[in-house]
Amino acid sequence: MNQWSKYFAKNNLITKIEINRINKLYQLSNDELLQRYNDSFLSSFKHAIKSSLFYKNLYQSHGISINDIKDITDIQKLPIIDKHLIKDQIDSLYTNFNFLKVTGLTSGTSGSPLKLYRTPFDIAKEQAYIRHYRKLHGFNFGQPLLSLRNMLGKSVTHEYFKPANILYVSSPNVNETTIEMFYDLIQKFKPVAVEAFPSYLHKLCLELEKKGLKLDIPVSFTSSETLLSWQREKIEPFLKTKLFDWYGNAERSIILAQNAQMEYYPMPLYSINEFRANDIITTNLTNKSFPLIRYCVDDHIEVSSKDFLQNQINPEIKSISGRQSENIILKDGSHVGCLDHAFKGVNNIEMSQVHQYNVQDPIEVKLVVSPIFSKSDEAQLRANWIRMVGTDMELKFTYCNKSELTIHPNKKYQFIIKQKPA
Repeated sequence: MNQWSKYFAKNNLITKIEINRINKLYQLSNDELLQRYNDSFLSSFKHAIKSSLFYKNLYQSHGISINDIKDITDIQKLPIIDKHLIKDQIDSLYTNFNFLKVTGLTSGTSGSPLKLYRTPFDIAKEQAYIRHYRKLHGFNFGQPLLSLRNMLGKSVTHEYFKPANILYVSSPNVNETTIEMFYDLIQKFKPVAVEAFPSYLHKLCLELEKKGLKLDIPVSFTSSETLLSWQREKIEPFLKTKLFDWYGNAERSIILAQNAQMEYYPMPLYSINEFRANDIITTNLTNKSFPLIRYCVDDHIEVSSKDFLQNQINPEIKSISGRQSENIILKDGSHVGCLDHAFKGVNNIEMSQVHQYNVQDPIEVKLVVSPIFSKSDEAQLRANWIRMVGTDMELKFTYCNKSELTIHPNKKYQFIIKQKPA
């Protein structure tokens, strides 16, 4: 979808109706809310087993019938699914009309994106949660919003989208030679809030500090990376801002957001979350067109309680990890993060890894590809990379086997490698 289509898909009558619905959820008692969770889960499960060929086959193979699941606590009788299981069965997961189908993509730190489907109704629901949350913390839709999220790439410095009153600033262009221009631009715009990746917002503050400049932006909303304490300590006083972090995923199967006390909590009736030692099992409740029931997310969220029902409405979240994002550095001093986005829209890549040891060296992208990976796939990948980092950085694509990727000493896969293997 183009920018105008995205705008109208996110901001319409359905969005307003959903915002009112979400507002009423905050007025329910815990028991009333748990009953809503129970009813919503049963509705999603029954819809999936009746309407999705994927779930019909999956549950039949596990000997599960529609009558075996009677309430929310029965959810653990259902098999766990993951990205690898559903990747080639996306069409059999979708349950709505094809003319309503909107394609989305995950980024994925393996460099192998997952295609997803949603409808305009589901997009409006998602936007309603975002708008409601931001309003809770002092930002109303239509007020001036600064966006620092690498939507523009390297070739464009900034862009203003009038209908939503958003100033987009190209984060890969923030460096010591451009910071005064961006400062003047932002000062003139007078944003009430900023949305950004934590690393980009931190980088903005560092460049402003070098020039003795400061900004006053009342509210900051971060997402997509783990927000680190030392980043918050720099950002809040430097921008005179109150920072609220948001944890979610492209699959739209979980949202955890910070309240005024900086505690993470789940958006009401958005998903069912099972917190385990090394991952989270999530079940979306807002997208029946593309149901994800017991979908595994590899991030780690530590909670104090193992009580399943309590953790749906009031989990005591101690920490969120798994999304630390390293940046690569360009020759002009700019930082580019969230490099997994460079693989969106590229088919037939099984895994990838980015190597940069020195800013003067080429950026080496190691690729593990399927047998049908084509020249057009490589051309799309190269175009994505150039959009993000520009043409001054030399790119080197190296095709290899999985065993040739660099593995961290703790045996874990790492997406960005910045030191040469010993």
